[in-house]
Amino acid sequence: MIIHSRPATIHTHQTVPTQFVEANGIRFAYRRFGKAGGVPLVFNMHFTGTMDHWDPLVTDGLSATREVILFDNAGISSTGGEVPSSVEEMAANAAAFIAAIDLAKVDVLGFSLGGLVAQELTLRNPVLVRRLVLVGTGPRGGEGMATLTPEAQAVFGKTYQNPDDVWLGVFFTASEASQAAGRAFLKRFRLRQQGRDRR
Repeated sequence: MIIHSRPATIHTHQTVPTQFVEANGIRFAYRRFGKAGGVPLVFNMHFTGTMDHWDPLVTDGLSATREVILFDNAGISSTGGEVPSSVEEMAANAAAFIAAIDLAKVDVLGFSLGGLVAQELTLRNPVLVRRLVLVGTGPRGGEGMATLTPEAQAVFGKTYQNPDDVWLGVFFTASEASQAAGRAFLKRFRLRQQGRDRR
């Protein structure tokens, strides 16, 4: 008798289920997808962002050749606990999360505030982090990094009919082409319908 095994489901940014793991008394929410077998790439999100704020064009593109792990740090969206008051605490929580899912070696990507967390994580855990990727961020403790610029304050201080539209002013210029790219980005990150992060 021949038994045919069903192939494993290949998940994408839009279809991967949210999982949970406990570490440091915190229930972390995370999503893991892509090509397993190598060193996973762990994403650290920007200020006010959740797992659903990553661009599927980026995460699905990277997951074609490697495993991608998205997570909400402590106190963010679907993860329990309190938001820490320092980057050092955020990095310690990120390290605890990575240990809880039994990873001994990772590559780390940090975007904006997540870049500060990723730098601290790497400094404190040089054996754990193989490669560090910094996107739209600055040096940990660098000049002007502790406060928002007047331009950023204006963007974040406005009221928007659709709250997601704040990102059109944060990530994109006022040019017609850039705003069109921004609207395409918003459309992509709204594609996930099932199991979205709670706000």
